[in-house]
Amino acid sequence: MTAPPSSRQQNAGVALMIVLLVVAMISLVAVQIGSLLQLGIRQAGNREQYQQAQWFALGGERLARSLIESAFEHDKRIHPGQAWAMPGRRYPIDGGSIRLDIRDQGACFNLNALSALTTDQDGSKQKPPQAVRQLASLIQALGGSEAETAQLLEPLRDWLDEDNLTTGLRGAEDLYYTARQPPYLPANGPLASLSELGFIRGFRRDDDYVPLSEELRPWLCAPPDRDLLLNLNSLGANRLALLSALFEGKVPTDRLTQALNARPAGGFRSADEFWQRLAGDESLAGRLDAQVRPQLRVTSDFFLARIEVNLHETNLVLYSRIQVRNDQTAVYQRHYGALNE
Repeated sequence: MTAPPSSRQQNAGVALMIVLLVVAMISLVAVQIGSLLQLGIRQAGNREQYQQAQWFALGGERLARSLIESAFEHDKRIHPGQAWAMPGRRYPIDGGSIRLDIRDQGACFNLNALSALTTDQDGSKQKPPQAVRQLASLIQALGGSEAETAQLLEPLRDWLDEDNLTTGLRGAEDLYYTARQPPYLPANGPLASLSELGFIRGFRRDDDYVPLSEELRPWLCAPPDRDLLLNLNSLGANRLALLSALFEGKVPTDRLTQALNARPAGGFRSADEFWQRLAGDESLAGRLDAQVRPQLRVTSDFFLARIEVNLHETNLVLYSRIQVRNDQTAVYQRHYGALNE
């Protein structure tokens, strides 16, 4: 028979188990500390790369401003033949590249032109203001019915105007928005960006949502200006509906196309060149509204620059909104990431 282990042997076995347990715990702690250290090093590297990408993006923004300013140095006109308008510009940098795209904001419908309007208090059936009629014409040109036009226009006017009176049957003011979940109040002022449309009745994705609003969005913009102005030199054939909307659909599209097709390679020198072509067409006698003429121009004050930086494993996109004053540029808004408009 085998003799039972002595107490000394038992104690030695227990000590060995304790030592092995301590070694295992130390190993686990060491592995954990090593993993945390590696994670910290990686995070620090990512932050450094991201900060570098931000600086490169701001450099791309400065380059965009220089391209726009150079256009104003040689000519007050703005047209797609100038250097700033070249799409997909790429600039190599150490470890990656910068892509630059600049879009003229003079070829869209400025919704903030409606912010100067007030709701009619006596309920009389007055003729709608010019900007309202023009936006209604654009909505209808995109296939909107009379009901859909009211469902979009009336809440939009209430969001932009400074009063608390609802416009029409589909209007929406404080009582409507405070009943939403979560509750909020209308801006009662100009839009800061088109992303605000997602809060407005008709544009908001709820029971009152109008699907046509998605088709309308690409035609809209919200620069910090209350004037509705179109740059004739930036209007392509695919944006002709904007020009037609200014004339409230009274001028046939083929006549507008003919007048734009006469545009020189460097663009019209003045809006009068375009206007005179329309005025010289006898078939348009009585259809040209003189109030539209001040809304036509051959330059632009607002631009949207998209700067994409690819640096090693980092990808960063910066949207910079640029305004021109006295031939000098200034950035009035920056947005990182996808643009929700």
